[in-house]
Amino acid sequence: MDFKIQTRFEQMTLAISVQTQGATKVRLRVIDADKPLTVFTDRYKTVSNSAKFYVRLPLTPKNIIVSVYSENANNSKNDNSVKILNISKKGLEKRMDEVDINSYSVMSFVDFAQKFSFNASYLDTDTYVSDAGNYRIEFMPQILNDNGTAIKTPARISKSSGRIQVSKAMFMDYTVPMRMAILLHEFSHFYLNENIDDETEADLNGLLIYLGLGYPRIEGYQAFLEVFVDNPSQANKERYDMINKFIRDFENKKMVMY
Repeated sequence: MDFKIQTRFEQMTLAISVQTQGATKVRLRVIDADKPLTVFTDRYKTVSNSAKFYVRLPLTPKNIIVSVYSENANNSKNDNSVKILNISKKGLEKRMDEVDINSYSVMSFVDFAQKFSFNASYLDTDTYVSDAGNYRIEFMPQILNDNGTAIKTPARISKSSGRIQVSKAMFMDYTVPMRMAILLHEFSHFYLNENIDDETEADLNGLLIYLGLGYPRIEGYQAFLEVFVDNPSQANKERYDMINKFIRDFENKKMVMY
């Protein structure tokens, strides 16, 4: 089932109630009604009888399409196994107090990263510069190593200049929130970390901004899982465990800030 909803560029949380005929693997997608390659969530859940999905939307276009359907039906218009009972708009909970998001450097990058993440599906490979000229993203077909071989990373940042390289091939498969999680991680390496090389420090610094802005938790997990699946290691398992604890503690407001 597809529903078109006016969002008028406003921040919100969507509460989507669905009903199924027995245990059903339900897929939920929220996309820009005018630019369907711009995806705000793409998730799955096995539902028995009924469930409610919550989709946090710090960024919205003028209108969105909410699609809910059985994964087995592949969004068939004749599929009656999943029904949308209700869609309501709620406020977006943000936690701006947890980090100095209002500092000029952070807000300037957040504004730049959000515009880039929102539009990336339709941008040409090129170099993009923030309005004030202080941040730069090099949008590449793929990220290459020194030998010219493509490497499996969605983004990386220069330790000398702070310039971020982004793989279009990988970003095309990411939702807008996943793109933001990756960009905030790279930003944190150069601009926030005490140790520029510390991956876990960049994970947590970036997530603090991401979560504080009200971005969806499930996409935060997914962004890092995509990276870790391509680079399995004990270190990445430990990073994921730390990320999982950090998000849970943030949700439960058990964080201690130093």
